[in-house]
Amino acid sequence: MSASTRRTRRTATVLAALLIVLVALPTIASARPIYDGPGYQLPAPPESSTPAETVVRTVVKEESFRVLPIALAGAALIIAIAGSGYTIARTAPLRQQLTSEH
Repeated sequence: MSASTRRTRRTATVLAALLIVLVALPTIASARPIYDGPGYQLPAPPESSTPAETVVRTVVKEESFRVLPIALAGAALIIAIAGSGYTIARTAPLRQQLTSEH
């Protein structure tokens, strides 16, 4: 088995394991025990004699505060993409050199 085949299989295995963890964690976190056993009763909601008072408030948000997080996220995305492209471009000759030796 060649080194590239082993590396590809190892990468696929790691990616599959990460995918399983990413799918399983939210399921585990949202799981709740089911109490069907004898003697268990759900607590009764508290009784109130008067209905709760309804309060309506108007909230006004300024949209100018949303620009900064979006701009920073966009800048971070551009930097990440540019860094990945630079790394791929810098390692391309090395990759060709390594494959031509075998």
